[in-house]
This record gives sequence, structure tokens and C-alpha cells, in this order.
Amino acid sequence: MTGRRSLVLIWRWPALLAVLSIVGLLSALLGQTGLWLPLSWIALAAPLAVAAICIGRSRG
Repeated sequence: MTGRRSLVLIWRWPALLAVLSIVGLLSALLGQTGLWLPLSWIALAAPLAVAAICIGRSRG
């Protein structure tokens, strides 16, 4: 049971970032006006922000 739980803990954040990226890509494809455009920008920028924060912490 411990091994399975650790896999869930390991893959939780990468899976969330993957879903967020897919939502961003789909929202960019579905519409260019209204709520779709800001949603796509935020959803696609979030994984980049997480990567930048992680790189900053590893260097700091």
C-alpha cells in the first residue's frame, strides 16, 4: 500500500499540470473572444510559472 500511495504523491502535480495544459490548449482552439482567451493564457502560463519557480528554488 505504501508503494501505491507514493506513486499517487509523485504523479499528482504532473498530472494536474498536464490537465491544465490540455484545458489551455482546448480553450485556445475553441474560442478567441470572451472568457476563452484569458482562460487559455492563464492555463498555458501556469505550467511555465511552476517550472520557473522550481528552477529558481533549485538555484537559490
